[in-house]
Amino acid sequence: MTLSLKVVLIVISILTCFYIARKLRKSQMNINDTVFWIFFALVLVLLSVFPGIASWGADVLGFQADVNFVFVVVIFLLILRVFVMSIKISVLEDKLRNLTEEIAVRKNMSDKE
Repeated sequence: MTLSLKVVLIVISILTCFYIARKLRKSQMNINDTVFWIFFALVLVLLSVFPGIASWGADVLGFQADVNFVFVVVIFLLILRVFVMSIKISVLEDKLRNLTEEIAVRKNMSDKE
């Protein structure tokens, strides 16, 4: 792993941690989201501080370059996050639909009285 990639990963990780802390302080993030993003930043720090992890992962999985392995790990984590968020959105949409139907039924019943 090149020195420039290590520096970029460390800088991005530090900036991500500061941004997460700022959003958490302003109560703009929920704790579950904060845990994921801190975990994400820690993975980036681990990959940048210990480049042997990326080299080992690239060798085991047959990547030609360490940086390709790092990109795959990052893309995988982000796709996993999008999947979890899609599930949450689906659940919230169902709850919203049920709530809207319940309000409509109550309003219709109160109009008839």
